Amino acid sequence: MRSRRGFLAALVFLLGLPIAVLSQVFFGAEVETMIHFLFGAGFALISFSVFDFKTPRWITWIGCVAAGALAAIFLLQGLSELTQNESLTHLAFQVLGQRLERVLPDLLIVWFVAMLLTDSQGWTRILGFVVMSIAVGVEVYSYALTYLGYAAPESFMLLLLLPFVWFLFESKKKRVS
Repeated sequence: MRSRRGFLAALVFLLGLPIAVLSQVFFGAEVETMIHFLFGAGFALISFSVFDFKTPRWITWIGCVAAGALAAIFLLQGLSELTQNESLTHLAFQVLGQRLERVLPDLLIVWFVAMLLTDSQGWTRILGFVVMSIAVGVEVYSYALTYLGYAAPESFMLLLLLPFVWFLFESKKKRVS
């Protein structure tokens, strides 16, 4: 397996919503709080997994820092929801969550695209081109809507899970020497 951490990260993202819903049903946990903790863990795993792929050093560090910062933001948001601390909530959602949480995923998409172009081969490369074209298109369309004063539909966020489907397969592939 190329990246055990990448594989686990992709699983966390793809199973995050079902796990959060089941946690609410069986344990009474808030879905939003669980999503923040799960995605925080997923981003932390990605921040370490970027080193398992052959991308240029500078783009590897961009992926690492972006994923690490997203991990910190999502974990802080989950913690603020759990503790109901007003100062922490302000920091996690208003200060960090507004601008950074909008830009950092784009930097992670840049790393995904770089990995696709430099380190993907075979059928996963084809899948990657399809998936990343959709993800980049969704982001560009979302920015255009924001510029025009409209909000992107919430359902668009589900399309941003597609890169994690590709990342799951890419991480699972055997390492090529």
